[in-house]
Amino acid sequence: MKTVEATTAAANFASILSAVHARHESFEIVQQGVSCAFLIPVAACGSSTHELADDLAGAELSATDRRAFAATLRTGRKTLQPLKNPWA
Repeated sequence: MKTVEATTAAANFASILSAVHARHESFEIVQQGVSCAFLIPVAACGSSTHELADDLAGAELSATDRRAFAATLRTGRKTLQPLKNPWA
């Protein structure tokens, strides 16, 4: 991750944003030596359901935590609306 001063980032925002998007570079924006923001590619922000499943498979949860997690998933599934076909 590259570090750049806030004033430099402001002056070169378009080129920095282009580097984040095109080259998947990450930047830490600092102001007077203090970190104040990060610019990271969108893909780096989230994870796929497969990555989540892999992470959960390796987690050691107590029985209480497993039950709470399962209950939360069931509640979430009930609130999902069916997908609508936009071409129908």
